[in-house]
Amino acid sequence: MHPRRQDIDETLLDLRTRVPGGKIVDHWGGEPNWPTPDQKRRREAWLDSIAEALDAALQRTAFEPIVIPGARSPPDWEFILAHALKRLGGPVASFPSFSETQQRGGETFITLGAASDELVVYQGPLELHGHVHLSGTVVVLGDFIVHGALMDGGPADSGLVVIGNERVRALYTGADHLVVGDLEADLMMPSGSDGSWDVGGDLRARLRLEETDLLSQEDTLRRWLEPAPTKELLSDGWKLCLDVGRGRTKVRAQPLED
Repeated sequence: MHPRRQDIDETLLDLRTRVPGGKIVDHWGGEPNWPTPDQKRRREAWLDSIAEALDAALQRTAFEPIVIPGARSPPDWEFILAHALKRLGGPVASFPSFSETQQRGGETFITLGAASDELVVYQGPLELHGHVHLSGTVVVLGDFIVHGALMDGGPADSGLVVIGNERVRALYTGADHLVVGDLEADLMMPSGSDGSWDVGGDLRARLRLEETDLLSQEDTLRRWLEPAPTKELLSDGWKLCLDVGRGRTKVRAQPLED
């Protein structure tokens, strides 16, 4: 057993008992309760890998991205590690570290994170003005607010964990996406990727689209959105999210009656 395992075990207890919504770590991904000896051994090895990564992260004098074993891993790994780092006073990043901001057409586009096999832990609350795209895995220690549209990427190369509440105008989601607190969005739309998301608190989305074929929902969306969306917007879900993120297209609190 790795010497840092006690810190990981205490972190799990802290998440379950003190962090609102923290029990989400126990059911993320619907994993088994590790009943067989082989499953128990694999779970111990998994927890030891988190302890090893924590030990390496605590030895750094300044924050650097943390390498994720086996590239992408389940988000509960990042969840536990980031909270352990916070509890022990380890270094974390402050925005705008590990980010890139570009101006296009008078709008701000922010890429947040590092490489696909790296984890960046940011100190929150983090409030960004512009449209945000993730690169690699990002953990925010506190509330995460995006005044624009958020694209979390795909499960093979990105992920997001918010140990707090998340508020975005439009969320285009396809990666593994975990929010410990509440998630609030005007528009929430899956990108078609096979990532998973889970919310420990309340999910409040004015409009949640489950299908990728928006043109087939044109009549419904004309009642929900103001002004009525063009066929060009309905041909691309990310374009629609961008327009809602800009505030040009607004989601009504209740759809118009027929």
